Amino acid sequence: MKKLKPVFFIFFAALLLRLIFLFPQYSGDVKNHLVWANSFLQYPVGFYSRHFPGFNDANYPSLTIYFFAISRFIYLSVTSLFSYLNHLLPVFPSFFVPLFEHENMQLGFMKLPAIFADLGIGIFLLKIFQKLKYRKPLLITILFLFNPAILYVSSVWGQIESLTTFFLIVSLYCAYFAQRKHFYLSIFFFAFAALTKQTALWFTPFYIFLWYKELNPKDWLEGIISSLTLFVFSYLPFGLNPLSAAANYLSTLSGSSDYVSDAAYNFWWFFYPTPTSDSVRLGIFTIRQISIALLITILLITLIYLRNKYSKKNFFMALFLWSLAVFFLQTRVHERHLAPALVFGLLSFSANPYWWLSYFTLSTYHFLNLFLTLKIPFI
Repeated sequence: MKKLKPVFFIFFAALLLRLIFLFPQYSGDVKNHLVWANSFLQYPVGFYSRHFPGFNDANYPSLTIYFFAISRFIYLSVTSLFSYLNHLLPVFPSFFVPLFEHENMQLGFMKLPAIFADLGIGIFLLKIFQKLKYRKPLLITILFLFNPAILYVSSVWGQIESLTTFFLIVSLYCAYFAQRKHFYLSIFFFAFAALTKQTALWFTPFYIFLWYKELNPKDWLEGIISSLTLFVFSYLPFGLNPLSAAANYLSTLSGSSDYVSDAAYNFWWFFYPTPTSDSVRLGIFTIRQISIALLITILLITLIYLRNKYSKKNFFMALFLWSLAVFFLQTRVHERHLAPALVFGLLSFSANPYWWLSYFTLSTYHFLNLFLTLKIPFI
């Protein structure tokens, strides 16, 4: 029991810190999430064909819309309960009612999926560090839980990068550490990640390689069937059949812009002013074509290396290096897309404390990119 107390305290402190930053400020993106949640709760059928004047059209997959809707439902339930108790009990603190009706609180509830995903990532990182017998696994986990960049994305900004990364980590855990009969869940939870945000697909080649190494044909079959079932049923409430759902999902894969960098301080950002279309030419090729060629080259070299020297450590390293590659070399990326590297980086190097300075440097770089882009708090 004594061993559980520090873990509980640390995770509670991480949650409390995120809740403190939940209310004061937010990004305009969270207003989109609130509008989408209200629309889904009112009538989900036809959701993806709707336009929201003054807000963006819904461009997230099905499961993320469910998480937003659940957050909104919880908010409405809590405010209704507080209003009821305020009329029923004279001793009930009345200031709760206007506090929870405040716009900041309404938008703050939309950050809950990412906040709890942060904690979920921390739990699975701790479990993996313990399985691998790393020294001081809880201390390494603290580097993630209290990382200002991680906290800024989820609790201040209200973005959902942690939600996608959480399911990627669960998928990784299932492939390496689950019971034999549950290995297929690695494929299933990867589908979960892809149905929260399309950026999960960046890691598809590596996870396919992982499943090739760790799963048997029965695992593959169960994983693919369960994933396809998840995909089909997740879109049914929207009134979309499997073909329409696939078309809807594929239509969002090109990204929300065609810039060489969408506020990301990547390689191209240093040479081209924002906004610059990635159709601009460098010699006979466009920047987009060059970036794709570079990424394919890195991908092939990394997979060949893994084929010859496969191990958990090398696979974690490959995920980390690929996270850096897709952020720094790909076009159309956002500043927050560096977030997975901070998770896979801990898996790669946390056994060596001499690497921690590099981790702090990368985290600082990521945080500055986030803060200088959003400029919250407004100072």
